[in-house]
Amino acid sequence: MKFSIILAVDDENGIWKHDTLAWNLPSDMKYFKKITTQTQDLAKMNAVIMWRKTWFSIPAKYRPLPERINCILTRDLKQSDIWSNIDDFTLYFNSLDDCFAELDSKENVENIFVIGWADIYNQVLNHPMLDKIYMTKVKWDFNCDVKLDTIPSSFSVEYYTDWEIENNIEYSFWVYKRVD
Repeated sequence: MKFSIILAVDDENGIWKHDTLAWNLPSDMKYFKKITTQTQDLAKMNAVIMWRKTWFSIPAKYRPLPERINCILTRDLKQSDIWSNIDDFTLYFNSLDDCFAELDSKENVENIFVIGWADIYNQVLNHPMLDKIYMTKVKWDFNCDVKLDTIPSSFSVEYYTDWEIENNIEYSFWVYKRVD
């Protein structure tokens, strides 16, 4: 079972600042939605895996992320008072391995994306089943306090877009593919 990660980083591999994105790029949000919802087989869905902290960083009115199976990793599955807006497409797991095993057993899952926090990105960067890295590069150092580790040398650039400007911020979409 292969999976991808999708994220945005600044010039210093910064991801978050004070528990939120340090920039406002609606085009990046649209790109994220397109990549994580689009499937080749219309009978299938994609899954997104995130830590509980990422789940709660999403405004309540947008949870769960629509048109995707939402997988939330948490150490405390019993704390039911914190879980709201639960539906059949929201799953909870104690470990990433349990989540991967469950998704691998489902015939209706086409693509799996890890999203969210540096902890989870950095945990899976060297995972042998990580196939692609979808990265929005943001030109600037936003002095983020949460950073992505270096992309492993087993990945090379598959493609990238021209630099664009939105809200006075330059950005470009990049895709890295495992080559080994």
